[in-house]
Amino acid sequence: MPAKSAPARNSHLRLRIAQVAAQLMAEHGIRDYGLAKRKAARQLGVTDSHVLPGNEEIDEALRDYHAIYRPDEHAQTLRAQREQALAVLEAFGQFSPLLTGAVLAGTASDHANIEIELYADASKEFEQFLVNQGVSFKVADRNGRHGYLIYSDPADVLVTVLPLSSLHAHSRGRADGVKRMNAEQLTQFLQGQS
Repeated sequence: MPAKSAPARNSHLRLRIAQVAAQLMAEHGIRDYGLAKRKAARQLGVTDSHVLPGNEEIDEALRDYHAIYRPDEHAQTLRAQREQALAVLEAFGQFSPLLTGAVLAGTASDHANIEIELYADASKEFEQFLVNQGVSFKVADRNGRHGYLIYSDPADVLVTVLPLSSLHAHSRGRADGVKRMNAEQLTQFLQGQS
């Protein structure tokens, strides 16, 4: 039998690393894709960083993992997280919040944060809003942007504050391809799932 070609072998390795990374994220609550990839590669004895999968490949492996190992439980968890996200979007309505991340994508595990992006002239404006509402939070750096981790149940909420001036540009569509939903869109989505 002929040996596998290098591209076929690399493709198989990428898939296997994505599967192990997805398992680590689902079972151990790892939220950082890069960390999950590196741990998965290390577990598999892979040292070539050129074969590491992209985040989209890990998301696909996460969907497969949840569909195979715990479909009913995952569907219930995801529904609860999305309903909580809707309540958060409505509570933060004055800041034009958008749901993004794993809860929206359907890849969230029990350990995932609900990720919200919102718009304010200054992050202190949102921070004052939280203080006035009596909400417990921790200031968090989110990829170089000001953010807030809000402790909540069933999932914590990670809020990234973006400049108000970027609201119109982002509402037309983001160049990064990341999906987002406002409260109205999420309500319609949830109603469609009932």
